[in-house]
Amino acid sequence: MYIGVDDTDSVKGGCTTYLATEIIKEFQEYDVIGYPRLVRLNPNIPWKTRGNGAVSIKFGKGAGKKFLVGEIENKKYYGYSGFKNDRNISMNDAGKRLEKIMNKYAFFDDKNTNPAFVIMEKKPEQGLYWDAVRKIVNLDYVKKILKQNNALYHGYKNKRGLIGASSAVAWRPKDKTYEVITYREKKKIGSERNVNEESVIKMDKKFPFTFNNYDYINKKIIIAPSSPCPVLFGIRGDKTVLLNPMKTIKSEKIERWLIFETNQGTDEHLVRKKIRNTKAYDSVITKGKIVSKPKTIIGGHVIFPISENNHQIDCAAYEPTKNFRNLVRELVKDDVVTVFGGVREKPLTVNVEKIKIEKLAEVYEKLIPVCPKCNKKMKSIGKAQGYRCRRCGVKTKEIETKKIERKINPGFYEVPVCARRHLSKPLKRF
Repeated sequence: MYIGVDDTDSVKGGCTTYLATEIIKEFQEYDVIGYPRLVRLNPNIPWKTRGNGAVSIKFGKGAGKKFLVGEIENKKYYGYSGFKNDRNISMNDAGKRLEKIMNKYAFFDDKNTNPAFVIMEKKPEQGLYWDAVRKIVNLDYVKKILKQNNALYHGYKNKRGLIGASSAVAWRPKDKTYEVITYREKKKIGSERNVNEESVIKMDKKFPFTFNNYDYINKKIIIAPSSPCPVLFGIRGDKTVLLNPMKTIKSEKIERWLIFETNQGTDEHLVRKKIRNTKAYDSVITKGKIVSKPKTIIGGHVIFPISENNHQIDCAAYEPTKNFRNLVRELVKDDVVTVFGGVREKPLTVNVEKIKIEKLAEVYEKLIPVCPKCNKKMKSIGKAQGYRCRRCGVKTKEIETKKIERKINPGFYEVPVCARRHLSKPLKRF
């Protein structure tokens, strides 16, 4: 039995991953098969709540290797690498129990929250996941898939949560990472988090298989969210052995924790596209030549246009990318770059997550000529008219130039840790 859940949280609180802990606790007579999954979907969707993440869990009778996946209210829960065929799971019973969990924890009062759950005996085709992580998916299309798969499902309000819940079940990992998410005591939710900064730095340096833990340039803890949700902190890594990193962190009491298999840090939202084919809500990898020097606009955002075969699009390093904007400001006309990022609708702009400088243009500066008689610097007569010495009257149209050493080099560059999207693959993983 596969259970998928989505869109239960709100900007005011809640967390869909927290429901995963409640679901595992509720269905503890069954075994968790594999790890619970946290699946991030298209980050450009305008009606997403926060990180556009959905959750899926596979239940059954476990077989094969047994491993610890979490601890909820002082009880340890295990996952299994395989499962035995067992038809004793009642989908109708599971649906009623899920409804109680949704009614208790989903944020129905938020107009942008549209919760849903699905229960399935087999996975939908993986194309559903790839559509949901890269495009805008039609709800009727998802309902058709659910009916074809004899799924039991319940969508609340506008039912859009069914898209994420179904897509999370459909995910078949090509690349994958893991995250251990810890949760706060209920009485602490909404108050300022107590996570020791020095311990985060120590953990980051001690466990190199983890990533996106701390922003050293902006001196900011990244593992702890700022929203009023139940999460205390989450540590992401390329391996499942995240308990030692978790135990390195000094913090307030952890009420529960769970390890998720995720698509975070994989770049699976990105698609290579020509500039002419780029459209709103895409996440693209596109190559072009800088049309004009980047300019800083109101709000501190840095904008630069790129073109390819007479097709042009603006790219942006927004203010939250902090020091990354200084790199972008060093670009000049005719530099060749490949940009990675999501496309906003109005104005059509690529929100740069990473950039690869393919080729740097040569930049020269004019040298003001010196009078051959008096060795004084000559003055410009006017545009394209040359120079004249005010003292001697000597004129010249010959202008020497000097090649300027660029302050940047070809190669990959990424936004700082504090500005990275969940799906963006950090260069550390390249």
